Amino acid sequence: MAAFVLLLVAVWGAGFLWVRGDLDPSPGQGAVSATRPSVSAAPSQSSRPSTGPTANPYTGKVTPAEERRQVDVNPVRVRPRPLALPPVVKFTMATFNLLGSSHTRGGGKASRMASGPQRIANAVSILDSHGVSVVGFQEFQPDQRRAFAGRARGWEIYPGDGLGRGDGENSVAWRTDTWELVKPGSIPIPYFNGRVRQMPSVLLRNKETGVQAYFSNFHNPADTGRFRNQGRFRAVATSREITLFNQLESTGIPQFVTGDMNDRAEYFCRVTGSTPLIAAAGGSNNGGCAVPRPTQIDWILGSPKVEFSDYSVDRDALVRRTTDHPVVFTQVTIDALRFKGAYEPKAVTPG
Repeated sequence: MAAFVLLLVAVWGAGFLWVRGDLDPSPGQGAVSATRPSVSAAPSQSSRPSTGPTANPYTGKVTPAEERRQVDVNPVRVRPRPLALPPVVKFTMATFNLLGSSHTRGGGKASRMASGPQRIANAVSILDSHGVSVVGFQEFQPDQRRAFAGRARGWEIYPGDGLGRGDGENSVAWRTDTWELVKPGSIPIPYFNGRVRQMPSVLLRNKETGVQAYFSNFHNPADTGRFRNQGRFRAVATSREITLFNQLESTGIPQFVTGDMNDRAEYFCRVTGSTPLIAAAGGSNNGGCAVPRPTQIDWILGSPKVEFSDYSVDRDALVRRTTDHPVVFTQVTIDALRFKGAYEPKAVTPG
């Protein structure tokens, strides 16, 4: 019995050592020996790169950092900001026949009025009162241009005195705090008796937004006591203008037209029937020409995707002391999203 107990104790002891791993039953060895501890001072390292502090021994508690790491295994992505849409520009423009100085001196038809340079003060007041930032001038003679330059601060004009003496009578003017000149240009238009004048078509950029637009300004010849039967020259002038309008429309940049065309229904119907342009005064030409009423000879037109509003024909007392024409105004909205070429964002220079 005692021998059996001793055998049982021996078997139990050997099993205990086997479970702990202190016995190494190497094949081919008759004896069982205990393993020695490693002589390496550094712990072994996995071939997989470490991904954080997971090598720390588990202590039975989850640290706040570990808890956050578990929660953020699949973090919600931050949505990117939407792309900025092209801007919208709103401004007021006008067409303004100033009545040239030559008409108010030497017993002319309007000699009862003040001289051309004196009337420029009225013209500036009219523009300021309507908040105009772009205007097409006709009959803007040299002494009137000098008076405008001396009185109207913050304006630039083209061509002004930059081309021929007579060419500057038809000029585009803009406020320099709102617009800047991108590209000057002109087109030869037959005037009285077919004598050609260069008339302006300029590309301007809105300083605040970078939106661009073309502004063209014309004065087609009238039938007068001195110059009779000018209709054929008006017809040629209108044809050249139509060609320009269609060329500008193909650029994808909005355009505007101002001018004293000395024609009512004929000009409107020809232009709106041969180009996509619309008139600020209204009217239509879709299957038939419906002329806006009342119909002026002073026109403002623009690309079909611009918006005109608050169109007005001003004939108040100040205007009547200034010119023999009404002054025509309209508010304009350009949504650059509608025009592929309208928006040219300015480059930002690193600071």
